[in-house]
Order: sequence, then structure tokens, then C-alpha cells
Amino acid sequence: MAKQGKRKEKAVAKDQEQKAPPPKVAKTASVCEYCDKEFTTRGIPLHQKKCAKKQAHDKAEAKKTRSYKFCIVNEPIHEEILSFLSNQALTKMQMITGDRYQHCEPLLARYCCKCENDNPVISNKGLCRECETKRVYMYYPRAHHIDKHEAKDKYGVREKDLTNIHSTIPHSYDCVTLENYMIQLCGSKMEWIRYLAKRDMSKKKAQATRQQRAKEAEALLKSLAPGFAPYIWAIGFKKTDEELLRQCSQRFIALKEKLNERGLNLRASSTLCSDYVTSGGGNIEDVVRDTESAQSSSIQK
Repeated sequence: MAKQGKRKEKAVAKDQEQKAPPPKVAKTASVCEYCDKEFTTRGIPLHQKKCAKKQAHDKAEAKKTRSYKFCIVNEPIHEEILSFLSNQALTKMQMITGDRYQHCEPLLARYCCKCENDNPVISNKGLCRECETKRVYMYYPRAHHIDKHEAKDKYGVREKDLTNIHSTIPHSYDCVTLENYMIQLCGSKMEWIRYLAKRDMSKKKAQATRQQRAKEAEALLKSLAPGFAPYIWAIGFKKTDEELLRQCSQRFIALKEKLNERGLNLRASSTLCSDYVTSGGGNIEDVVRDTESAQSSSIQK
């Protein structure tokens, strides 16, 4: 009987083991190398397809300039080959290889036509004379000629040089003649491009300086007496000296108060008032009296 009981107990234990669920195996975790979040080994590929940081990383890598290294067997021969290339071609070579070439001037490339023959941009379309000829001049023969203003602006011709340039049409100049003249004057085509680039950079620098001074003058005017800035702009006063403007502001305040005492307005159209404010000429009492008389006579009329 005891043996039978033990057998039954073993059988029951065996059934319970079979019915019991298998123990859970811990899943292997993986960390995303871009955002440091944990995922299962199976889930990490799915996550990285949508991971914002991974996408940003991939875009940054794609934007990086690829550089290529060429095997140069003979350096003197390589230098000789480079001397045959245009400045625009050398500029592109520098961008591709990451090297620096002695005779390359990347700054000048922006002033040249896309035809890559180191021809300076002449037209408003960003083309040189030759490319512009192919595009337009065959339909408009007169377009071969330009006026004095364009000759100075586009070709860099100076006023004193215009008398030396032969012209078959009055007040009009042949583009080929202008180009040849400037190349001869500068010494070479590249020197002409350098001249045009230097002139353009000087213009931009001067323009930036004027804009900066105008901003500073505007800020100064607004910091002075209320109503002074609109008055100065209305009378067309252009000087920007700080000390002078402060003196003008003081005279503006004084004159405005005197006129208000007599029920008069300080008008920008009054040259008597504007002369006193800007130059300080005359006596303030005389200015107020003359202004009162002028405004009274205008009312009577």
C-alpha cells in the first residue's frame, strides 16, 4: 500500500510539472547608440528607422564634403598640368581634393561666367560677353553696343579712358572693343578680373559703411528730443556728426518752446526755423518774430 501511495504522489507531481508554464527567459536588451534608449534586440532595428537623432546624424554625414586623394607620381609634371587649367577649374579642384594650389584664386571665381573660361560677368544674367552674344546679340545686332554708363559700370572703364576708345556710333561703344581695351589696359584678362573684383568689393564695403553710419545716426536722432528726428528728416538735413546733432536738438527744443508760447507751430516748411535749428544763425527772438509775421500773413491771405 505504501508503494502504491508513493507512486500516486509521484504521478501527481509529474502532472503538476507538465501543467506548470515554462520559466520566462530574460530578453536581451540593446541600447541605441544615437539616443541611448534601451530596446530589445528585435526592436532596435525598428526603432532606428524612426530615431530622430539617427536621422539627424545621417543627414550631417551626407552633407560632409567628400575629399579624394589622387596619386601624384611626378610633382613637377603635376604642377605643369595645373598651369593649363583655368582659375575656375582650379577652384573646383580645390573643393574636390581639399588641396591648396598656389595660383588658385577662389575669390575671383564668383566674378566669372559659368562657361569656365575665366571670362568676367558682364550681363545682368550672370553671363560674359561671349555667352551673352550667343544668347541675345544674334537677334539684336545693336546690342553689340552699350552707352557710357554701362561701359563704366560693367566693364570698369574710367571716364578719362572713354576718349581713347574709338566709337563708330555717337555715345555708344562696341563691347568687343571695350573688352580688348580693358585687357590691354590691365595687362591680362585675369588682371582685369582682379580689377573688377577689387572695385566691387570697395563699393560693397563703402555701402556697408554708409548703412552702418545711417543706422547709428538714426539711433542717435531717436535718442534726442521728442519730435526732433521727424523734423530733421522732413527738412532733409543729412549731416550725421553727433556733436552737431546734439546742438541742433537743443536749438530745436528752445525754438519750439518759444513758438508754443505764442501759439505757433514749428513747421518744416519754414526756412527761417530750419536755418536756425541747423546752423544757429541769427537771434531766436528775431526768428520767432519773423515766423509769427509769416504765419499771420499766410492766414490773412
